[in-house]
Amino acid sequence: MSTVKWKKHQILGSGSFGTVYVESPSNEPNSTNVIAVKSASFPHSYLLKKETNFLYELRGCPEIVQCFGDDISVENNKEVYNVMLEFAPGGTLADLINLPDKMSERLVAFYTRMILKGLSNIHESFVHCDIKPGNILVFPMKEGTNNLKIADFGLAKDAGVKIHSYRGTLVYSSPESVELGVLETSTDIWSLGCIVIEMITGEKIWKNISRQELINEIVRGEPIIPQNISDIAKDFLQRCLAKERQKRWTADKLLYHPFIVDNFVKVAQNCDQEVFSWINPLGSCSWTSTHDLFSTHVGIPSCPDINEHVRNKEDHKQNKDFVNTMMINMESEDAEFEFDRRHVKVVLLIPTQVSILPTTA
Repeated sequence: MSTVKWKKHQILGSGSFGTVYVESPSNEPNSTNVIAVKSASFPHSYLLKKETNFLYELRGCPEIVQCFGDDISVENNKEVYNVMLEFAPGGTLADLINLPDKMSERLVAFYTRMILKGLSNIHESFVHCDIKPGNILVFPMKEGTNNLKIADFGLAKDAGVKIHSYRGTLVYSSPESVELGVLETSTDIWSLGCIVIEMITGEKIWKNISRQELINEIVRGEPIIPQNISDIAKDFLQRCLAKERQKRWTADKLLYHPFIVDNFVKVAQNCDQEVFSWINPLGSCSWTSTHDLFSTHVGIPSCPDINEHVRNKEDHKQNKDFVNTMMINMESEDAEFEFDRRHVKVVLLIPTQVSILPTTA
């Protein structure tokens, strides 16, 4: 567990699941050790905790933003749930797309490969459900290109769970998700196709029309593939944007499409190899769960403290023989505890206060 107090600085952004801040050690004002923290009030943090669960499971993938742990602090006399993340100094892919100069096809393919590698990992167990430029973070490299990492799993779902309700960002949504509420891995592939067109042209795949007109276009229309691009780029987009979801290629298959393979070789030889740091700035273990890391007032969060040995177990990858599910019997009138190999789930008797604390087990 980290003993260094951290301080939140300026707000990077906010949404329905929380507010994102830049943070650094409070006792090192000039520190370059900067990370991001996503915060939500504790009573309304269920969806943020759910996102944390996905990030915990996806640790170690270089193309997915890394999550270093979580924290419950008392800030301005209110309990706040915090999730500590990698800080992306380059902003988002949306910022790159909005630059005056258009990207070359080679660079688009180079970036698309990174997104596909992230999706390949995600799709082993999950569906992201909101792939868009604003949810892809940018990490600059020395030669002027960038590493891209997928972020924001607030709308993600387990791949095997059927949810027949719409979620996502409409302009990047697939026909079946809009019309039928079907959310599968192929849904993310459609979104990727929309992003590739946007990277190439600098414009969204659908024009600026009303919401109802946009829905009609997505469900009944045909996506317009740019004509002034190479044949292999056109073919790649057709594999992503097939109206019948069963005909879309998977992320693994698209990684071997000529548009990706040929262009990657040409760009990669002039770039640094992708670098991934496994160091957790909050402590020596791969996941850190704390109390009062950002507290502005010393207090005890309403979430009952979890035994220290639970939080500091060795990484779950080194404990494959650990039983999948077990119950911890604790005497408490305020909460029920359920423990499995990934998380301690604390269900308070107040309905909205549900805390899922990832452990290192």
